[in-house]
Amino acid sequence: MFLRRRKRVCVISLDGVPGSLLEDAFSQGRLVPLRSLWAEGEAAELTSTVPPISSVAWATYATGVNPGGHGIYGFADRDPATMGQRLLTSRDVAAPTLWHRLGTLGRNSAVINVPLTYPAAPLKGWLVAGFPAPELKAAAYPPELGETLAKDKYLVDPDPGLASDPPMFFAEVKRALDSRRRIALELLRRPWDFFHLHIMATDRLNHFFFRARHEGEPNHEDFWAAYEEVAELVGEVAEALPRGTELVLMSDHGFSDIAWEIDLNAHLVERGLLELSGEGSGPERVAPGSVAYSLTPGRTYLLRAGRERGGTIPREEAPRWLERVAADLLALKTPDGAPAVAEVLRGEELYHGPKAALGPDLVALPAPRVELRGGWEGGPTAKPASRQGGHTLTGAFIWIRGRTPRAGTVIDVPPTLWALLGHPGPNEFEGKALIER
Repeated sequence: MFLRRRKRVCVISLDGVPGSLLEDAFSQGRLVPLRSLWAEGEAAELTSTVPPISSVAWATYATGVNPGGHGIYGFADRDPATMGQRLLTSRDVAAPTLWHRLGTLGRNSAVINVPLTYPAAPLKGWLVAGFPAPELKAAAYPPELGETLAKDKYLVDPDPGLASDPPMFFAEVKRALDSRRRIALELLRRPWDFFHLHIMATDRLNHFFFRARHEGEPNHEDFWAAYEEVAELVGEVAEALPRGTELVLMSDHGFSDIAWEIDLNAHLVERGLLELSGEGSGPERVAPGSVAYSLTPGRTYLLRAGRERGGTIPREEAPRWLERVAADLLALKTPDGAPAVAEVLRGEELYHGPKAALGPDLVALPAPRVELRGGWEGGPTAKPASRQGGHTLTGAFIWIRGRTPRAGTVIDVPPTLWALLGHPGPNEFEGKALIER
């Protein structure tokens, strides 16, 4: 009797890499291992999540639902009852992940470095957590894999604090990529059905050295040498895949040059919509009676009665204040007179599901060359950007070997992977497959 071969899928993700950056590099003769692979498939544009930040994008990818379903709106969030702020972990992801769903189908997964997977939760397979992962012993499943990481001095992510010392930073990027290579090649030898290798170093390179992609800029050769290391890693993993494996390359958001850093809380203070107290830190400093405050990147919340500590805005007055705050954000200019905010979106129109109430009331998307932040030190509204590159909603990509995907959004990737695996998508998935089955 003929037995149909069990399908396997490998995803290699390059955090924050615009498809246009790769295409430009290919046209210049760079990234040869990746360019050769690229010719074996087709690429299409992916639109990111709102906000376009890695934690939200990868939680959406991992679960197949919008932030209102999985509960992740940033890397940090506040408790509205106390206004305390904390970093989020895998325990805050409130929907099942792809790899846990696959486990219920008897399929093994190997997942490496995907953001917001720390601490590593049990699964059918192997997991090495991604950023942020402060302790290696809790960064892997099964536990003996964590022991392997510790012995290998595995590096989860390059230290962004080293960006002020380029030689140290680029050396750390290489070390992180070497760590990724060793663990990826090790887990490729295991009996997996779904394999995901995530590379976070590209996001770090683009934040701190994005201008270096241009000839004549400082650190130009170092920037491209790091990208060449990435291309070689992708090529090596692709070469090691079992025959017949479906291969997907993707990114989660685009990138652009930035010139200005805009503090939305400073702007709200100037407009009389926010008062900062001298007590506590972060959103704990929001004084009772304030109208609104912001969390990075561009998430803005009304001080609603019965939700935020010290909130006084009743439900019936919220629409009026939302219009007022949105108009004030849209009127914000950079020091050179250009708009600072491209668009302000309503949370109630973006998010749905059991965790939608945790989400922001408004999300401001930055105008070109602007990065939006929510500061708490009472500094200036605008200052020259401390980083060279910032996230964009558009510009990400999905590439599939031997196939022609349609353009879509990050939430469309999970049903696409299910189609490649030959499984009907779970009813909870909100996106649509970007290929024909």
